[in-house]
Amino acid sequence: MLLTSVIVKIIGAVYKIPLTAYIGAVGRGYYASAYNLYLPFHALIMGAFPIALSKITGKYNAQNNDEAVSLIKTAAHKLFFKVGLIGMAVILLISKPYCNLIASSPKSFLSVVVLAPSILFSALASSYRGYYEGFMNMKPTSVSQLIEALFKMVFGLVFARLSMSYLYTSYLKYGIVLGNKVSSEEEAFSLIYPVTSAAAILGVTFGCFLSLIYVFIYHQINKPSIPVKNRTKTKHYENELLSFSFPIMISCAVQSVFQFLDTASVQWALSLINSNELRSIYSNSLAVANTSVDDIGAYVYGILSSATDFKNLVPGITMALGVCAVPAVSAAYETNDKEHLSSLINSVFKYTFIISSAGGMLIALCSTDILNLFYSSSAPDIVISCDELIKYFALTVPFYSLAGTAVFCVQATGNAKKSIAPYVISGIIRVILNILLVSNEKMILNGCIISGAVGYWVMFFWNRKIVKKACDIKISEIKIIIKPLLVSVLTYFSSDFIIKHINFFKNQPINLLMKSVVFCLIFCMLCFLFKVPSLGELFWLFKSKKNGLNT
Repeated sequence: MLLTSVIVKIIGAVYKIPLTAYIGAVGRGYYASAYNLYLPFHALIMGAFPIALSKITGKYNAQNNDEAVSLIKTAAHKLFFKVGLIGMAVILLISKPYCNLIASSPKSFLSVVVLAPSILFSALASSYRGYYEGFMNMKPTSVSQLIEALFKMVFGLVFARLSMSYLYTSYLKYGIVLGNKVSSEEEAFSLIYPVTSAAAILGVTFGCFLSLIYVFIYHQINKPSIPVKNRTKTKHYENELLSFSFPIMISCAVQSVFQFLDTASVQWALSLINSNELRSIYSNSLAVANTSVDDIGAYVYGILSSATDFKNLVPGITMALGVCAVPAVSAAYETNDKEHLSSLINSVFKYTFIISSAGGMLIALCSTDILNLFYSSSAPDIVISCDELIKYFALTVPFYSLAGTAVFCVQATGNAKKSIAPYVISGIIRVILNILLVSNEKMILNGCIISGAVGYWVMFFWNRKIVKKACDIKISEIKIIIKPLLVSVLTYFSSDFIIKHINFFKNQPINLLMKSVVFCLIFCMLCFLFKVPSLGELFWLFKSKKNGLNT
């Protein structure tokens, strides 16, 4: 299950890079706008109801109450269908005002409409996943998530490429796009990007649908035949599911709302800047982008989304370390083994920072090479506009990674409710700073870097304090942050000096590989020179990972 989760995260982070090459920064802006509306509903439904179903199914299964297990499955299917249908309907109802007023991106509407059915498909698939999780059977969940991620990537890329090819060929041959006569490439792309973005989003809906088909077939083959005497009790179990889900929904709702407000505040702040001013600021990249004045807001937001693809790569990896640590931290906390607990938590924080700071510095060092590798031929404007943005984002990666790990540790100690307040305050800080900084013509997207860094640092520091108090342990900032940071900074400047004085290969992938090897060798040597890792910590880390995988 853990391995599948990591693979799914990697696919989700990586596939957007070639996707952007097909649909461009403007199309990516439409894509991101649609996802921003979709994610809060998805998180709310998927974060509460499957967990409740799993817990209740497990309870009745432990009591050997087969009839209750059968009825809870029936009740869940009905409830999840209703919830999914309501979620889809709400998205469709608010899609127009959201695109026009909040996202300031009316052309995102088609992408939102295409994405809406995936809420229903995901909810129905969860009624099967949660049921089998209650039996400690993680196969349906793992396989269905992998199917969803793989086909989202495959269909998304294929649909985006085919639609772009067909519509652009129509423009070249006949000067017509979607039945409209166009006089320039800029005008043609203005009509093409909303469609290619929706085509890419259609891949997500197809992936969710195929995931549902798999769990449905799996259930038909493996479902137990349990005679049920009284079907009228289904409503009772439906109410039990709702009752159990409610407090989880509140927690998920808080996170979802602030996640939405974070992205919406950026879009709104961009809409406050005059489009001509934006065009002037991004004139270098727009010179090769063929972007209409009407699409400039979507273009700039697409640039931000493209940059965050690379920023999110490292936190996606460190998340696996946090997930692995949860059962080990939980076990040490329950047995009140303070020495073990202190060593374990310090190690988890420390290695999260080591991995994230090294990963962030490496991305900052090689940002130009990475962008050229992916976009130099297909979207050179992204190389021009994203290079500096990715460098600065990469330096803030440790804030995101440490915040995520701290939340996992809080949850492992049974204090999940206490992590809501830090999330709220962090969200408020990010929203306020987004509005103040992004709308400033001297900052624009750099404002997102500052707001994210400050917000997630507050989240980390607050959750770290909760863990420290709950476990009654000491957390060493010198070992966790100061020494690894010193090593990362020295590695960056040493690698930069060596790279500038060595004639590397002209082949782009080999060049990037050689720079990465130089960085990693220097980083490892400095780590052991400054005694950043220790054998004892590595032992606890290995033991935690082993426990996490077994779990």
